[in-house]
Amino acid sequence: MLTIPASTRSRNRVVQSRISKGGWPVEYGMTVLDDDLMQGVRAARSVFFERVDPVRPELHRYCRRLTGDIWEAEDLVQETLTRAFSRAADSFDRIDRVLPWLVRIATNAYIDSWRRSRPTPAEMPEPAAPETADPLEVRDALSELATRLAPQERAAIVLKDVFDYPLADIARTLGTTVGAVKAALHRGRERLDGRIPGRPRPQPDRAVLEALAAAFSAYDVERIVALLLDGAESVLIGVVHEEGADAMRNGSLHHMFVVESDVRYRAEVGELDGEPLMLMWQAPVDGSLPEALVEVMRLETTDGLVSRMRWYYHCPETLAELGKRLAAPIRDHGYRF
Repeated sequence: MLTIPASTRSRNRVVQSRISKGGWPVEYGMTVLDDDLMQGVRAARSVFFERVDPVRPELHRYCRRLTGDIWEAEDLVQETLTRAFSRAADSFDRIDRVLPWLVRIATNAYIDSWRRSRPTPAEMPEPAAPETADPLEVRDALSELATRLAPQERAAIVLKDVFDYPLADIARTLGTTVGAVKAALHRGRERLDGRIPGRPRPQPDRAVLEALAAAFSAYDVERIVALLLDGAESVLIGVVHEEGADAMRNGSLHHMFVVESDVRYRAEVGELDGEPLMLMWQAPVDGSLPEALVEVMRLETTDGLVSRMRWYYHCPETLAELGKRLAAPIRDHGYRF
């Protein structure tokens, strides 16, 4: 039986008494996660990410095939790593087969996301794409797989047809039986006979992106801040989350424009699949290397201001694909998170 120390029981009675009287003690309302704790959390996460880094390319490949979308794939990788870090903290046993463990977490994360946003009907509709559909939206089977199939069918096909997993392993990953996997493969392959157009991309205000790119190229932090919505978010994928102008001014912007004094950045607006993006180019100030693409940012805008920035600097697989699709040289900066 769990025994609660007398000191804890006494403190709990005080708290309950104050709550019942409508008051909350300052010492409870002002709980702080101090610097030592936050540094310890970051250090543990860094060690964990470094340990799983050798299998990250295969994890990304699975997520890319599963989602059929470059951005959703990176989101799924990050969600998987976050869940895995938490799952590892809950586990007492060692994990000998890391990639299958991560694949199962990724599969469950994707199914959870699908259930939250898109309840799957009993019978999936099978519309065909009109002849005028944008070829980019229906360019390969991955896009079709990501939009036509229920998530379990999608995962089964990717695991079998792309990664050649044994049926028994697929069943364990999906938490089902071999017979159910066979049925899912049969249904999924039948549904891939037709095509449907892809989902539309969100469209940020291009004029805002152009103004932001000009401010970045000019190293004008105050102009950048003036283009931010109050409470705007900046997410350096997998590494840093900042809220508000002060956090960005003292964090990511300071690092880019002050700390990294041996390189020079240039920003411009590009486009991928009809979505405007901000491309960040970098070259050493001594001219020892040619300019190369090192950062791609996706932005959300509201009422002529930036509400959210997502930086892909620490996403090597995503940057590599972007470099190929944009026909741009990519500089491998060596960071893996």
